[in-house]
Amino acid sequence: MGRPTSPPSTRVWALKWVRGSIESYILGRTRLEVVKGRVRRAVESYGVSLEDVRAVVSSLLVDPLVDVPRELKEERTRLLTDFLRQLEGGGSGG
Repeated sequence: MGRPTSPPSTRVWALKWVRGSIESYILGRTRLEVVKGRVRRAVESYGVSLEDVRAVVSSLLVDPLVDVPRELKEERTRLLTDFLRQLEGGGSGG
């Protein structure tokens, strides 16, 4: 079947949770494993799509308020993008 449906407010909350988690990871405050678990939970339980998560990652790459060098942003988001590909392919992704 398709992805689970959630009330719109729950999905919005989950998107904000994912965005904050990814931003915290990019800033070096949260471990990648924690972010992976939160992303997986948001996708499986709260109606967030992998495309939504990719859009969040893309927006954080260009967000001037995320004050880390661009190279570091790209390195960290590349690891997340690899994880998203694994999820899309049905893998556990670590």
